[in-house]
Amino acid sequence: MPDNTRSLKVIIIILSLLFIGSSTLLILNLEKVNQQEETINALSNLTEKQEEQISQLKNTTSSLEQSLSRTQEQLNNETRTRQKLERDIFNLTMVSKSEYDILAVDENDKGHLIPLDIIIKSGGGDLFLNVADVRFDETLQSSAQTAIQVAREVTGTSLFDKDVLINIESPEIEGIVIEGGSAGAAMTLTAMAAMQGKTIRKDVLITGTIRSDHSIGRVGAVRAKALAARENGAVLFLVPSGQRDEVGEVGMEVREAGTIEEAMRYAIP
Repeated sequence: MPDNTRSLKVIIIILSLLFIGSSTLLILNLEKVNQQEETINALSNLTEKQEEQISQLKNTTSSLEQSLSRTQEQLNNETRTRQKLERDIFNLTMVSKSEYDILAVDENDKGHLIPLDIIIKSGGGDLFLNVADVRFDETLQSSAQTAIQVAREVTGTSLFDKDVLINIESPEIEGIVIEGGSAGAAMTLTAMAAMQGKTIRKDVLITGTIRSDHSIGRVGAVRAKALAARENGAVLFLVPSGQRDEVGEVGMEVREAGTIEEAMRYAIP
């Protein structure tokens, strides 16, 4: 009997220890769960705050984009207004004007006609180049200068008391590019017509660079330009020497012009 009592006591002690251990572990786990819940709640609150901040940043970004768009539109309007005023000022003191077309290609290698006009007015021998809605490389400025110089030499015109304005303004077509000074020959012919007070033929178009020795240099995409010329009513298309074969058959006459004097015989009656 005493042995049974001792065994029972041992069992009770062991069960008590197990109960105490289990209770302690349960309490510790509950505390851990509470801590995790607090962490989750804190993270949830932080996430909500971050979402609110993100929402505020999106609203701020949207407002800034709208403001930038309005600013850009205002800048474009101001630029167009300035360009119009410049043209109006030139027109007020205009001595002569000539209109023609430049041939250029877009990003899809499709040719387009770009309106060109050159105005000569009383002034101090300055050259102004106004290009709008068309991309061009760094050679266009030097090409324009060479074009005016060559036109002066061919026509024997003095511009010491005259200013020249070259306007190149693309229609609303995206991705139009003038590369490599390929507008040079056309600018030269237009300037020559303005200096002589003559009208250049709009049904005779040309592509090619202009060199200081009056020769016409090679350009790219001549077939695409030829097709655009034909589609816009040209009956004769002039290309630099050695490039006629690149045009192929386009349904109109194609001739090579090695110098601007040769091109002038076709384009300026």
